[in-house]
Amino acid sequence: MAGYTLLRGLRIIEVAQLGPASLGGYLADMGAEVIKVEGLEGDPVRDRGSPALGSPHGLGLLHLRWNRGKKSIGVDLKSAAGAALFRRLVSSADVLIEGMRGGVLERLGLGFDTLRASNRKLVFCSISGLGLSGPYHRLGSHGPSFDAFGALSSINPYALTPEEQQRSQVTPVGMHAMGLHAALGVLAAVIQAQRSGAGAQIEVAAAESAAHWRPDAVDSVLNEAHTHVRPGFLGGQGRMACWPRLCRYDTRDGRGVFFQALSPKFWTRFCAAIGRKDLEERYDAPRDVNDIDEQVHVELTALFATRTLAAWMALFLEHDVPGCPANTVRELASDPHFLARENIYEVELPGTGTLRLTSTPVKVAGQQFAPDLAPGLGQHTEEVLRSVLGLDAREIADLQATGAVFGLATAR
Repeated sequence: MAGYTLLRGLRIIEVAQLGPASLGGYLADMGAEVIKVEGLEGDPVRDRGSPALGSPHGLGLLHLRWNRGKKSIGVDLKSAAGAALFRRLVSSADVLIEGMRGGVLERLGLGFDTLRASNRKLVFCSISGLGLSGPYHRLGSHGPSFDAFGALSSINPYALTPEEQQRSQVTPVGMHAMGLHAALGVLAAVIQAQRSGAGAQIEVAAAESAAHWRPDAVDSVLNEAHTHVRPGFLGGQGRMACWPRLCRYDTRDGRGVFFQALSPKFWTRFCAAIGRKDLEERYDAPRDVNDIDEQVHVELTALFATRTLAAWMALFLEHDVPGCPANTVRELASDPHFLARENIYEVELPGTGTLRLTSTPVKVAGQQFAPDLAPGLGQHTEEVLRSVLGLDAREIADLQATGAVFGLATAR
C-alpha cells in the first residue's frame, strides 16, 4: 500500500537501483502503484549504509525510504521469457522508470521506441548519474560525484578533508534531488499523455540536479559582464547589511536559535519586547553599517546566551518575531513542531519491532501517511503476475522453472 491516494490508479514499472529508486518512492508516497522489477541480486540499497536495522547486516534506512510502498517482482530481463513478460507489464503501465546507467534497457532491446509500440501513452523516464548524452555519459558514477560535478563539493562530506568532515554535518544534494526533479517531469508528462494520448521520453541526470540546486550562482557567472552588487549588500563579503538580524546564536541551554528579525518591523518588535530601544537605535546613527553590524552581533551573542531556547521561542511567539530552533539532527527528531506536524510514522519490521521513520513534507487533508514496509526481493512476484497479467498457477510455475521469474515469500 502506498502512502496517500492522490495518484491511485497510476501504474509505474520501475527498473532502478540505489538513488534513482527514489523517483518511484516519491510517486508511491503519493499513491501510485509502483512495481519494482529486480534481478537476482536485487537493489543494493537494501543492505547499504550505516546504521543497519535489526543486525549489523540488516536492512538499510534508505531502502526503507526509497522502496516503501512498492511491490517487488523478480524477473530475469536477459532471458527471452523474462523480456517478453516485461513488455507485457509495461504495456499495462503509465510510466516506466529506468534508474541505472543510461541506456541499459535499450541495450536489452527494451528501449522506448520498442515499448511504446504497444503503449502509445507510455512515459519513459531515464534517471541516471550523468544522462544519456554528453562527453561523460558513458562513465559510471556514484552519489558523491554528483555534487562534485555540480559545484557543491564544499557541502559534500566525501569532498571534504578528514578535519573538515569532523566539523560538518552535511547531506549530499544530487543523490536526493534527482528523484524530486524526475517526479516533476514524470507527472507533467503523465498529464500530457492523459490529455493528448501521446507519451514522452524524458531523462534526469543526478549530476545536473546538483548543478541546478543553485541556479542563481551559475547564472551569476554566466552573466558577469551584466551584474552589479545590489544596494544593501556588502560587496565582496557575501553578507547583506544588518546580517546579525538574520543569524544563528547559542542559547543558555546549549541549543541554537536562528534569529530572523531582518525586516525593520520585526527588529522594532524584538527590541521593544526585550526592552532594548538603544539596540534598535544603533542603526539610526550615520556610521558605517559594517561597524554597526559587528557591534550588534556582539550584543546579540551575549543577549541570546541569557535565556533558554524554549524561553526565546515563547518570546518570539508572544511578540510575533520570526525565529526558529537551529536544530541538530538529534534535536530535530524530538522537535515539538516537527512531531506535531506528523513528520514521523510507525511501521512494523518483522524480527525487529516497531520502527519510527520520517514521512513526507507533503500533507493531505483527511489522509494519514501510512505506507507499507519496503518489499522483500521478489516478494510480490506471484501477486503481480496474477493480478496484472492474469497468469494462472501453471503459467507462473513454468516461468519460475525456466528462471525467467523468481519470488520470495519473506522479506530480505
